[in-house]
Amino acid sequence: MATPVGWAQGGSGSVCLAFDQLRDVIESQEELIHQLRNVEEKAAHAKTKVLLAKEEEKLQFALGEVEVLSKQLEKEKLAFEKALSTVKSKALQESSKKDQLITKCNGRREARVSSQANIHGIYPSHPAPVSRAGFHPNFGPRLRIQASPSGPHLRKGLQGPGRPRK
Repeated sequence: MATPVGWAQGGSGSVCLAFDQLRDVIESQEELIHQLRNVEEKAAHAKTKVLLAKEEEKLQFALGEVEVLSKQLEKEKLAFEKALSTVKSKALQESSKKDQLITKCNGRREARVSSQANIHGIYPSHPAPVSRAGFHPNFGPRLRIQASPSGPHLRKGLQGPGRPRK
């Protein structure tokens, strides 16, 4: 068998020395690989830390916005409740006014009905009621549309039997 180059012939010491050197080289390479992996892990960890810091900053900003919007919403809610209570109180006042007017009108109507009942009796013999203007209810004032050179206009005209107003 041929002896590899660099090895001494016939001595087992030189073979052992080569194996020892080879083992040392392998161990140092494994140590370098281990250190390289540690450096890679540290770099990935640092990268993750930077990303985490950025996301934390975004989160803090979003939380600040949420707080500002919550305060604004609370202010708007209070303003809405105030406006709603104002509208409710106005509606209550208007309802009260309406009830008072209805009561007043009913009182006047009852007084008028009772006075007419006293004048005409329980069964009035008057054939048709007369309006305040003095026209028969079937021949009251009506609105007519008349065309003119400047355009159509609404015009009040009295239309009685056979007497249109121009």
